[in-house]
Amino acid sequence: MEGWLMHRSTGMSYPLHGVVIVGRSPDCGLQLEDPAVSRRHGMIRQQDDGFWYFDLGSFNGTFLNDKRLVTAQKLNDGDALHISGHEFVFQQKGGNPALESDLLNASTMAQVRSAKAILLVTDIRGFTTLSEKLEPAVMARIMGSWYSFTEQILAQHGAMLDKFIGDCALAYWTDSCTDHRIQALRAAGAMQQSCIDTYAAHQEVLDAAGLTFAACASIHVGRVAYGGMSSREFTLIGDAVNVAFRVESLTRKLNEPVLVTADFLDGWEKGYSYCRPLGPQEVKGRKEPVTVFAVEKIPSVPSESSL
Repeated sequence: MEGWLMHRSTGMSYPLHGVVIVGRSPDCGLQLEDPAVSRRHGMIRQQDDGFWYFDLGSFNGTFLNDKRLVTAQKLNDGDALHISGHEFVFQQKGGNPALESDLLNASTMAQVRSAKAILLVTDIRGFTTLSEKLEPAVMARIMGSWYSFTEQILAQHGAMLDKFIGDCALAYWTDSCTDHRIQALRAAGAMQQSCIDTYAAHQEVLDAAGLTFAACASIHVGRVAYGGMSSREFTLIGDAVNVAFRVESLTRKLNEPVLVTADFLDGWEKGYSYCRPLGPQEVKGRKEPVTVFAVEKIPSVPSESSL
């Protein structure tokens, strides 16, 4: 699957691979030297089902087919993307991942791997209410901040971001060692702090609407298959992925911002000291309950003097 942007005015084409940041900053993959363009205006991310555009809280916004983007949107061949006076046309070749998978089945299967992975799912709490009560331009800036913070936090803690799905993100570590479990907890803690920072940055408009800004997260360990047509198109498959999403949905029922499963703590004795047991919980679509714990403390980062 190949994708690129074609600038209507100049006719120049910009190939899209993996993650491309669009903005005014020189370190952007697609730089637009225009004061109306934010330094990090948006992000185009290649996921397993195609190319998605994320506005990163830009001041002047991004418009897809003349409609301002609020959340991540999948790009379709021929879509018109307007970025502060710059108009691009998205073009795609080989847009049927399932068909490509059939045609290149042998090479695909050779790249599929199985691992006991750490899975982290995070989701914005009350997203529908936020969307209903806030102006699209305001909502777009808030969502852009969340997308940007989330991607940076996951990268800082060694996670692979599998995909964004609207107001939700799925990430993973393919090694379930103790160090990575600690990093997963720290990532969840950093995401909670990023929500506090996002709220503070938009407090006036959120308070006026009687709203807050928060996100929940779940962390689980289980065996998954991961792979795809190339390293840019990896995705996760397995029951463990379903469990991680189901447990994340329990955060609202149990009113806990971060939940982990017994499988996440299994074999890691010290991990229990960071959590409070909540017992077995019924989850949709599963016969057996899932034992979960609320995270009450985040592992501290060692100071330089103690290293």
